[in-house]
Amino acid sequence: EGETKIEYRAWNPFRSKLAAAILGGVDQIHIKPGTKVMYLGAASGTTVSHVSDIVGPEGLVYAVEFSHRSGRDLLNVAKKRTNIIPIIEDARHPHKYRMLVGMVDVIFADVAQPDQTRIVALNAHNFLKNGGHFVISIK
Repeated sequence: EGETKIEYRAWNPFRSKLAAAILGGVDQIHIKPGTKVMYLGAASGTTVSHVSDIVGPEGLVYAVEFSHRSGRDLLNVAKKRTNIIPIIEDARHPHKYRMLVGMVDVIFADVAQPDQTRIVALNAHNFLKNGGHFVISIK
């Protein structure tokens, strides 16, 4: 009774840039227990689920994904994890989801768009706390 269930999962660095960064020795990703994270380019939610594990029940992950196909998978991941808020919307238009998102400590961007820097800047302007951090994954 009262036992905590522990789940061990592989985190593939060939499928997740964040996993590759961590395993490659990048130690300043700024994602830790209790952190509020905006994840731009959430895809099907696999890496988002690992971020969810890292931030834990005190943290939150706002997962923004434009593709409806990937978004369906993301919604299923979020059903099992109460600290993930899935947002199926274009990250170029943060005003469309501003009512769903609070201020965040970290923005992680994996959007692979030519205007990626602009997308991060727009979202940071709207949602990143003063003194917050952002991490951009460049392909």
